[in-house]
Amino acid sequence: MHLARIVAAALCGACALASAQELVLTGHVKRVVLQPRGAEDCPEPCPPPAPGSRHVCVSNAGGCQTMDVEVDHVHRGAAVGGIRRFRTEIGEWGPTFGVTTARIVVVQNDVENVSWSPVTERDGKLFFDPKRIRWIGNSRTAPPDSEGLVALDDALAHADADVEPRPAR
Repeated sequence: MHLARIVAAALCGACALASAQELVLTGHVKRVVLQPRGAEDCPEPCPPPAPGSRHVCVSNAGGCQTMDVEVDHVHRGAAVGGIRRFRTEIGEWGPTFGVTTARIVVVQNDVENVSWSPVTERDGKLFFDPKRIRWIGNSRTAPPDSEGLVALDDALAHADADVEPRPAR
């Protein structure tokens, strides 16, 4: 019994570490799919009412979005080359995944927290818009009032230092 508790605790810890690890990659968008609620891969936001019950469901969920990205390079985290699929819900402000042929950087801090920005390359360094990607892990990519692009290497180094805790959501 004691061994089972130790194994269970170790598995819980491993799962927590795996889910907390962020992913940062560059690549090219191959496909963006928007689905309405109730579609095959986009469940309704509220469970169906029990027979005979009165049920009200209020939601700002607009549907689901999926973005397939052909991976050029993984900068942080674990990802297999080829195509990486990102899936999130569409909120009240509409879809956030972009349709572009430009190279992009994608940051996934957890399952539902995915952000992306087009990449600009200058002198062999990659730059992105910090207004589109505000966080890598628990660190801001740039001060809130900053203007201009941020070097991806600098943002990753700042995230490694983990100098600013991310506020709770």
